[in-house]
Amino acid sequence: MKAPIAIIVAGATAVALGSCTSERAEQSTAPSPPPRVAAAPQSQPPAPQPVASPGTNSGDAITDSVITTRIKAGILSDPGMAGSDVSVNTDQGVVSLTGMIKSQEQAAIASAHAQRQDGVMRVDNMLAANLH
Repeated sequence: MKAPIAIIVAGATAVALGSCTSERAEQSTAPSPPPRVAAAPQSQPPAPQPVASPGTNSGDAITDSVITTRIKAGILSDPGMAGSDVSVNTDQGVVSLTGMIKSQEQAAIASAHAQRQDGVMRVDNMLAANLH
């Protein structure tokens, strides 16, 4: 009695294994879709973007701040500007000078510092002389 059960089990196992083998054979002969590959992360940091040139919106703020800083530094370091209180503001290359000065000579010195900077389109000198 044990022999017929063993034969049945062996037959069922053979059928089960046979169906697996034929299924694999069908899979291997049929074209398989290419495996999906995730995009590899970039190992290098992105390249730096060039700074916008003057005349573009993003470049104006940077250029204007550089112009303002250079003019302020020139005015503060000039001994002829001692005792003055000059504010410098730059907007799209137009420099505005405001504040108090001791003489008209200081107004000329401040204007000269502004006019010699690269990127300056115009200088609006609104400095007031305190002659007292």
